[in-house]
Amino acid sequence: MNDGLDLRHDVLDAQLVDRNRESIGRCDTVLVELREGRPPRVATVLIGGAVRDERIGGWMAGLARLVRGGRDRSGGVSRIPFAAMQSIGETIQLDVLRDELPSEHVERWLADHIVCRIPGAQGKQELQKR
Repeated sequence: MNDGLDLRHDVLDAQLVDRNRESIGRCDTVLVELREGRPPRVATVLIGGAVRDERIGGWMAGLARLVRGGRDRSGGVSRIPFAAMQSIGETIQLDVLRDELPSEHVERWLADHIVCRIPGAQGKQELQKR
């Protein structure tokens, strides 16, 4: 029996929720801190922006980079300390609020300006009422 955490299986691409249990996306990558004379430790979870673009690749990633442009200094990447993880199960609950994350600001902009304009997309009716 292994009591350890398998980052590839248990964390990478896992569904993340904020302290209110609202979805904030999936874990796109983790950063490991190398410490002299001590074992490495997971320091940060990254969500969105360029790290997500690298994972999805292709034309969608190119479109996301183009649309995102220079709007956000963070590049739409949320850097969440690993210490903010409250529980790991079917989802990973984080001690953060979705609305405060840079990745959420970019996602909201994309939803409001791109996704809602796609025929059949949810929210299209709201756009037409404006």
